[in-house]
Amino acid sequence: MRAATTQKSGGPTAESLLEQLLLSWRLNNKVNLLLLRAIPKKGLAAVPLASRGRNVARQFVHLHKVRWAWMRFNGENVRGIPVFRKGAQPTRAQLLKAFRASGKAVEKYVGSRLRARQRIKYFKGQPVRWLIYMIAHESHHRGSILLALKQNGMRMPDKVALTAVWLTRYWGKA
Repeated sequence: MRAATTQKSGGPTAESLLEQLLLSWRLNNKVNLLLLRAIPKKGLAAVPLASRGRNVARQFVHLHKVRWAWMRFNGENVRGIPVFRKGAQPTRAQLLKAFRASGKAVEKYVGSRLRARQRIKYFKGQPVRWLIYMIAHESHHRGSILLALKQNGMRMPDKVALTAVWLTRYWGKA
């Protein structure tokens, strides 16, 4: 990543703010990928106790489908990005491929909208608000995933549960 540029006043430029936003998205996606790779195979079927909700694999499918659907809804070309139809049971490899593709697509989409000063549907037309929603939504589901694993006796090692999921936000690397 290039160094952040500043104005003479010492504040960040619009370009450096855009890079910070896109870096935040990249880190969010990187954490998802790290978590997905670290989950034991049987963990993909884990469901939070007393829940009729999605198992871990279905939560990852949901996150990817939300990315895909919002971009499609806003007129973005989603060809080439894997999509899982209702009831699909993708493998870990398929989920990783989908997250890499949709992660890059979201970054490109937000970057192009902000550079061109284009509005989006909903979120008061603001791409930054949408991106913050996306990160918050995915963070919520990561918490649900970690809870499901923990409740089913598959607590993730601190390297994943703490370092990757939380500290990446502070230091920018995992």
